[in-house]
Amino acid sequence: MKRILYFVSLGPLALLPIVAGTPTKSPPANLKQCVQLEVPVPVIAKNYHYDMPRIDSTTDAVHWTLNTTAWSTPNATQRITGIVPVKQTFRIHAQLCVPTKRGPKADILQIATQGRGFDKRYWEVEIRPEEYSYLDAAISKGYSVLTYDRIGTGESELPDAYDIGQIPVQAEILAGLTTLARSGKLVSSSQILPTTTDIPFPSPFHPSKIIHIGHSLGSFITFFFLSSHGALSDGALLTGFLLNTQLGTIVVSHFDHEFAAQHDPSRFAAYPSGYIVLTTQSDIQKLFFRKDGFEPALLEYAEKIKQPEAVGEYPSSDSAAFVPAKEFKGPVLFMAGEYDYYLEEASKGLFPASAKVEAYLQPGTGHALALARNATGGYGVMLGWLGERGL
Repeated sequence: MKRILYFVSLGPLALLPIVAGTPTKSPPANLKQCVQLEVPVPVIAKNYHYDMPRIDSTTDAVHWTLNTTAWSTPNATQRITGIVPVKQTFRIHAQLCVPTKRGPKADILQIATQGRGFDKRYWEVEIRPEEYSYLDAAISKGYSVLTYDRIGTGESELPDAYDIGQIPVQAEILAGLTTLARSGKLVSSSQILPTTTDIPFPSPFHPSKIIHIGHSLGSFITFFFLSSHGALSDGALLTGFLLNTQLGTIVVSHFDHEFAAQHDPSRFAAYPSGYIVLTTQSDIQKLFFRKDGFEPALLEYAEKIKQPEAVGEYPSSDSAAFVPAKEFKGPVLFMAGEYDYYLEEASKGLFPASAKVEAYLQPGTGHALALARNATGGYGVMLGWLGERGL
């Protein structure tokens, strides 16, 4: 018996029954070629300075949380004290993977941006990758994939956490990576880093189409990129991101954070003032997982790879204005877990020129789609949706 899943149309609100996509299978390692890159990305952006406490200890982190989320404190817009013009080149660590056998979709590049608490490993889960790695699932369907560490995470640059590590800069970094990829100069303009594989990488790589994939804050960043640079994208999959008008706000005080360098010096000693990290494995479960929807090993993995967050991301996302992406004409899929935090009402109207805007709820899943038991089923839906729309 075939299981029926549901898409939600964001035009006239309606349920469209869709037969579940076939779970994807991860390709053997020799079916993909990957290159590690250090990409210089020049950025011009307008950030803001926000009046908020500095964080140089875990005591400060708790105080910052209460100061910025208590009912009586000013909101993010009221905390703005000035403009911070940014004109800087950022060092971004990225990985570009292509299928070894170049089929018709190898020239379609997916650029994936993860959310808070993770680096690019969110897309390439190391535990049973045949079940949990989105990168491998996309490669198995013939796509090429670019993943990268956002600034302040992984092996990318650690900027000032207050005035630089904000949403406008993150969106412009995504625009810079996309522009380099479209020009065919992504590899040639980057430093190719040594790896353990001796498989030569095909260069230059010049994609014919680019799809943007996001998760959570990464979807938020992707939307703001599309609102300013919509013509650079041919399609978007925004996971863990459905704006709502019913559920209220999920604020940072719902989850405990500590000063990153004090929390785990062996991992995070290099992180300066203003970087916080989720405190316990229980906090990670509360934010990303649904009981009975995950394996314990995946929760432990999320703790192992967790990443600090720049506090500037919080007020810059809270004060951001949602400007419709008028130049973006490709299809959009909003996708969230059944037990995620968001609904779809406020997502209407964000893509007025889009060819197709739909929403989908993945059954039995919390916020971290890539770490849920039925990740492969979700990947089947995502990749099947792209194929049905000519991408």
